[in-house]
Amino acid sequence: MKKIAAMAVLLTVTGIAGICQTTLNITWFGQSTFLMKTGDGVKVLIDPASPGMIRIDLNESVDLVTVSHEHGDHNYVALAKGNPVVLRGLSGTEVATIDETVKGIRVRTVASFHDNQGGARRGKNAIFIYDLPGLRVVHLGDLGHVLSEAQVKEIGTPDILMLPVGTGFTLDLPSAVEVIKQLNPKVLIPMHFTPADAPAGGFRLGSVEDFLKAAGPSFEVKYSGHNEIFTAGKLPSRTAIVVMKTAE
Repeated sequence: MKKIAAMAVLLTVTGIAGICQTTLNITWFGQSTFLMKTGDGVKVLIDPASPGMIRIDLNESVDLVTVSHEHGDHNYVALAKGNPVVLRGLSGTEVATIDETVKGIRVRTVASFHDNQGGARRGKNAIFIYDLPGLRVVHLGDLGHVLSEAQVKEIGTPDILMLPVGTGFTLDLPSAVEVIKQLNPKVLIPMHFTPADAPAGGFRLGSVEDFLKAAGPSFEVKYSGHNEIFTAGKLPSRTAIVVMKTAE
């Protein structure tokens, strides 16, 4: 009996340790396009943009593709190699209700709008939540409004939040800051902005520098590279903003 009890305790502790050591390698390609790689090799491509819009060097197969809405800078699923599961956040004009597990990652959607007028201007947008052992990642797509209490509750508290900050077609800066306060993530990754070194002309959004000024000095800011590795149990205790580069 004592041996069985000891084994149970060991398994419990080992399980907790396994959860705490979940790692996630995140690559940002620009716009809202990310590649997430889990420590055990599962690859998730998020909101793939057309290669004609941003530079995307993706030479490996992926397991899952998610699309927040059907605009060309978010839905180029042909970019994905291999035979991935494709989860589209919209079904026609409505947000698809998704709650399924793909290779150990629970994937859910929360309905939202692409504007602050109930979708009247730009339609609907799916917020995607990815639950891994010990880590919750939330990608807001092209969110255009402050969240309701019901949406905040449905999303839960993110460990990592991907937030559009380039304004124009998504949240304005005061609303973006308010969404950070609503969700209180440990790590915030700005997306959907025009990098300072982007070529002149073409599709332009606001800068991350304008967002950082609006966010104010209360957040720790880390300037990262093209990739960043995050480990469950080793994230900041208060929200840190991680500004990524589109390429090395």
